[in-house]
Parts: sequence; structure tokens; C-alpha cells
Amino acid sequence: MIPYASRLVALLVLLGCLFAEPAMSERSPQVMLSFDATSASPRRVEESTSRAIQRDYAHAWQSMTSALAENRGDLLNQDFTGTARRQLRDAVEAQKQGGLSRRIIDHGHRLRVTFYSLDGSALEADDTVDLEIQYLAGDKLLSSERIPSHYVVLLTPSENSWKVRVLQELPQP
Repeated sequence: MIPYASRLVALLVLLGCLFAEPAMSERSPQVMLSFDATSASPRRVEESTSRAIQRDYAHAWQSMTSALAENRGDLLNQDFTGTARRQLRDAVEAQKQGGLSRRIIDHGHRLRVTFYSLDGSALEADDTVDLEIQYLAGDKLLSSERIPSHYVVLLTPSENSWKVRVLQELPQP
């Protein structure tokens, strides 16, 4: 018979393993998103659409971050389409050929909807984002920079989600 204290220690170790924080590579990157749809025109953005856009846009950034970190263009398929998917896949392939990768640490987004088409087929937004980008060769950190960035985003609805069709970074003033 195992003494009570030994059983308690074994139970605590087991619980620690079950509820331990996963390693950084196993976690999805977090996307902090503030959302403003008050200036959308010519149509108002409905509450359910706002929630879906916030969910899907945050997931798209998580997919992009993972794709660039793991050099896996297939991770972009669910959240990106058109020009955005082609450009990001090309970026993944270029860094993969060079033996490089990028780790993006997302410090938050301010997404402001500027246009929502009357038929609901397109939504344009401005995204001001605070990113830290780390460039790596294997596990070796080559450089790191924290930069505020500004993007114009075009989202289009698909079967049951919104996909990023255009993600165009604008030059800093």
C-alpha cells in the first residue's frame, strides 16, 4: 500500500502534467483586437457580422503567424484567398528556400471598418497593428524589431466565414 503523502504527490504531479501550459511552439499566437465598425458605409455592420469578422480576422492572423514560423503555406488555406494567399505563400516559400523563418509576436490590432458593400460581399478595413518580428535561421535569432504597421484589409465572405482577400501594408508616414 502506497503511503498517503506519496499518493498525494503522485496526484499533484499528474494534475500538473494535465494542466501545464503548453510549450510556445504548441500554442496558437494570441491576437488582441479592438474593433470599430461605426464608420462603415454605405451599409451598417450587423452585430453578428461584427462578431464573425473579429473571430475570423483574428484567426487569419494566427494562421499567418504559424505559417511564417513553421514555413507551411498550407496553414493559410482556411483563412486567406486570392491575392493575400498568393503573396503569403510566396513569402513562406522564399524564406523556406533561404533556410529562414519569421516569428511574429502580436501586441494588438485596432481594426476600423471603412466600407461594407450593400450586398454584403466585401468589407474593407484599416488595421493599425503593433508587431514584433523576429527573423530566424533555424533556432538562431538573426534580428528582431518592434514596429507599428498599418494595413488595408479586404475581407470577403465564404461558405461559413470571412476570408482575407487583400492584406496590403501601407508605408509609414
